[in-house]
Amino acid sequence: MAYETEEQQVEAIKQFWKENGTAIILGAVIGFGALFGWNYYQDNKVKQSEQASLAYSEVLALAEQGASDNSELISKVEAIRNDYSSSSYAALAALTLAETLVAENKFEQAAEQLNWVVDQSNDTFESIAKLRLARIQLQLKKFDDAIASADSINEQAYRSNALLIKAEALIAQGKIEEAKSVLIEARDAGEGAANPLLQMRISEFGIDN
Repeated sequence: MAYETEEQQVEAIKQFWKENGTAIILGAVIGFGALFGWNYYQDNKVKQSEQASLAYSEVLALAEQGASDNSELISKVEAIRNDYSSSSYAALAALTLAETLVAENKFEQAAEQLNWVVDQSNDTFESIAKLRLARIQLQLKKFDDAIASADSINEQAYRSNALLIKAEALIAQGKIEEAKSVLIEARDAGEGAANPLLQMRISEFGIDN
């Protein structure tokens, strides 16, 4: 729209601001607030990651000490699980504690840590936790649980080892023919990778290569 005088232009601007000024200010505040909020979120996320990393380094140090009383290690891991449950450091801490507990033949406690990792649905560590859990269940003679855990592992990198655990559970249950079929699946899934235990079982049962 054209204005004949400068005064008309100023009046038009005043009228526009009167009608729309509040909305413009509100929009600016929201925009700056969102930007500030995003930056705060990012900074806080980095800070939390650094804190979780430091806490995990303390867990590693305690695990490497190999103390006969691992109550401090357990306490540290529980703290990471509570404070940084969604981080990979929490999963790593639980896996580290589980490994320590297995070395002490505390299989039930180790299984609890591994189940926690599985429940977090962490894409990076879920399959590793399931595989280790299946091995513990095999050790505890919970053969059906071991089979279920092995069957739940779909990641190709772990599939051969998972099938081998399943075969071991079936052998322990006396289901030899079914175990043979699973051993063949394990061999094929391994794509030629060396696995002495798998090769031993294949030879033991006379499975043709």
